[in-house]
Amino acid sequence: MKDKGIRFLAIFGGTTIIALALAAFFLIDQGMPKEFSEEAWSDTKEKAIQTTVEHFKNENNIDVTINEVSSSGEYATHEVYLEGHVVGNENKKISVVVDTSEDNYEVKSVDINV
Repeated sequence: MKDKGIRFLAIFGGTTIIALALAAFFLIDQGMPKEFSEEAWSDTKEKAIQTTVEHFKNENNIDVTINEVSSSGEYATHEVYLEGHVVGNENKKISVVVDTSEDNYEVKSVDINV
C-alpha cells in the first residue's frame, strides 16, 4: 500500500514540476514585446525615429538627426531609446524615450542638452 502511495506522489509530483516548468517557459517567452523581436526590430526602429523627428518638428520647430536607437533589453517594457542631435548643431544633443505599446508610438520623455 505504501509503495502505491509513494509511486502516486512521485508521478504526481514529477508531472506537476514539468507542468510548472513549461508554464514558466511560455510566460517568459511571451513576455518580450513583439516589436523587439528580431523580425520586427528594423520596423520598430524606423517608426521610433519617425515619431521622434515628427515630435521635434511639430513641438519645437527643429530638425533632428538620430544617431543611435536601442531598447532597454527588459522583457516588460515597451520603450525605445534614441540619441541624436539638432541638425546643424552637433553640440545640441537630444535623448528621447519612445513608448511603443499597442503600436501607438509616442514620445514619452525628451532631454535636450545645450
